[in-house]
Amino acid sequence: MKIGYLVIGSEVLDGKISDTNTKLLAEFLKISHLEIHQSMVARDEKTTILEALKVLFDKCDLVVTSGGLGPTKDDITKETLAEFFGAKISYSEKAHQVAETNYKRFDRPFPGKDHGYSYLPENFIPLNNATGFAPGFFTEQNGKFLFSAPGVPREFKSMLEEHLLKLISSKLDQSVVLGTVIVRTKKVPEEKIFGEVDPTLWDKLEKFGEVSSLPILMGVDIGVKIKAKSHSELAEKVSGVKAVIEASPIKSAVWSYGPESLEERIVTVANHKKIRFGFAESATGGLCSNRITNVSGSSQCFMGSIVCYDEKVKEHILGVSAKTLEECTAVSIKCAEEMAHGLKEKLSVDIAISITGFAGPGGGNDKFPVGSVCIGKAKNGHNSAESFHFKGDREILKQRFSQAALHVLLEELENFA
Repeated sequence: MKIGYLVIGSEVLDGKISDTNTKLLAEFLKISHLEIHQSMVARDEKTTILEALKVLFDKCDLVVTSGGLGPTKDDITKETLAEFFGAKISYSEKAHQVAETNYKRFDRPFPGKDHGYSYLPENFIPLNNATGFAPGFFTEQNGKFLFSAPGVPREFKSMLEEHLLKLISSKLDQSVVLGTVIVRTKKVPEEKIFGEVDPTLWDKLEKFGEVSSLPILMGVDIGVKIKAKSHSELAEKVSGVKAVIEASPIKSAVWSYGPESLEERIVTVANHKKIRFGFAESATGGLCSNRITNVSGSSQCFMGSIVCYDEKVKEHILGVSAKTLEECTAVSIKCAEEMAHGLKEKLSVDIAISITGFAGPGGGNDKFPVGSVCIGKAKNGHNSAESFHFKGDREILKQRFSQAALHVLLEELENFA
């Protein structure tokens, strides 16, 4: 089944909001071995939406739309779809019931039968929205399918999970099974992986499927999209991809197989080993802590952090010596070591990670210019630190400092006895 996706919303094209629903849809479809064939973005303009619908329905069996289902004047998706299918909009008792149920869920009085949510194009089925007010809808016409949901990401996601596969399952082609292997690497640039480390890697992986390479923060995601005739064949090809990676010189740069983020991997490993950790953050200003606490389950392993931006906090809270700050400065291996040691004592954690550096544009010195960061670690009575140097503006450098610190933490977690 070829699936098209249409994002409806002028806000996306005007840069007011980011489109996160494409990623949500792609990840949802991947679980069922499906993929987006083509996607488009249209303004809240009838002509633009109609043109996009024609392109997608000419090429796809199912078109998913998001956005434009709200109650304001710029929400014209329903009316435009009615025109596209040549259908009249009329009162629908089922749509009214769905909308009324959505409102009751949030203890809100429903305005009544005159509300736009109670009206649908002919032959459209209203769909419950468990996390919002606007109903979605579905229709099958001329052998094609349409699934429409609100653009709010949590509503879009919940409606996909509740409805989509149930509506199209009987039409899915079971003769092709799709899968993807994601190999997450660190510290080695994309051109170096395939140009120096293993020039034959791409060709070896291509025997199993379509290869892609996506540079990410301080690393590269190597993907292999696999097509198979059965789940057993898919499993065999997945094993083959992993065997190629394990035999490649790039293996030492691989930190994960799969789509999980660095912070998710950290929480998984820490909870499995029952390890508690924390951060002393200077240059990153709490960014590491924020990333970790975005992960469910982090409360079991993350004890807390101290944002020690000023030298007085480093000295009086973490116990960094005045001599170290004066002779070595706050951005130094010695200071990072003492920060990590002081944090471990304060929070009674198993592993303490410290971050101190120059994110610029000012600051820096001959030994540690702007872009330098020292990352300390304390565990099992041993304190140490290492320095790194990165390029970028202030925001990018903070992200890279954070990524480097989390990679250090993951290594310590994986090696922790």
